[in-house]
Amino acid sequence: MSYQVCSCEGLNPKCEKCFGSGYMKVKNSVKTETKNKKIISKDHLKPEVLLSNDTTNLHHKEIQNIADKIIATLDLKSMQQMRMLHSIPFNTTTFRRDFKDKFVSFGIMEEEKRALRSELDKLAKELTKNKFQANFKFNHLLSDIDIDVTSNRQLKTLLRQYKKLNK
Repeated sequence: MSYQVCSCEGLNPKCEKCFGSGYMKVKNSVKTETKNKKIISKDHLKPEVLLSNDTTNLHHKEIQNIADKIIATLDLKSMQQMRMLHSIPFNTTTFRRDFKDKFVSFGIMEEEKRALRSELDKLAKELTKNKFQANFKFNHLLSDIDIDVTSNRQLKTLLRQYKKLNK
């Protein structure tokens, strides 16, 4: 049981909720309910499958549309990763310990990007089978780079490259 401020704020001595004290008993606090709603295990989330198992029946335009969707999601995830990298202070010695949850979500995003890149490779192979050219252009720096999440040096160099690119 926890206590919460009553809507009458203790001004009504005949209040049935707080009996004039200004505080009422609550079974579950509102803060714990919102915290429980926000916590979602990323293991249970399935990535969106854009590529069907049978790609031989698809036309060139359909394959190109699917590739554009995959590239757009790769670019979006890359932008989210870069924002996450910018929010981590690499100049401290305990940044791995202090921002452990960010590195875990960074690794999950990288796994999702690897799955999307493998789907894109399958599409490229299908396009080359049909004698079409498969040149994909990414809009973000991290979209086509395979990142080692455990390497601090690689993460710092990626940040430096991104800053040089934006100047």
